Amino acid sequence: MNLLYAAIFLKFAGVPASVALFARMSQSVHGSIPEPAFRLGSGAFETAMAILLLIPKTARLGAGLTAVWMTAVILSHIFVLGYGLFFFDALTLMVLAVIYLLASGHISQGPVS
Repeated sequence: MNLLYAAIFLKFAGVPASVALFARMSQSVHGSIPEPAFRLGSGAFETAMAILLLIPKTARLGAGLTAVWMTAVILSHIFVLGYGLFFFDALTLMVLAVIYLLASGHISQGPVS
C-alpha cells in the first residue's frame, strides 16, 4: 500500500526529502501550520485511510476519504510543489479510489435507460 509506505517510511521517519517537502507546504501557508504538524498529521490521516481501506465494512469510507485527500494532494502539487513522482502517485490513487466507489455502487452513475 502506497499510503502506508508514504506515511510510515517517509513522513513518520522524517526522511529529509519529506521534511523538505512539508517545509515548502508550511511556507505556502505562511508558517501557520508548522512543518512537523503538517507532516505527522498527514501521515496519521493517511494511515487511518489505509486501515479503513483494509477493513471490508469501512472500505467505501476509506475510498471516499482517499479520493478527497488525493484531490487535495494533487492540488498542492499543482500550485506549490510541482509535478513529480508523488503527483502521479496521488493521481493514480485518486483514480483507483473513484473506480472502486463506482464499482461498489457508492457513486451514482446517473439514470439508466
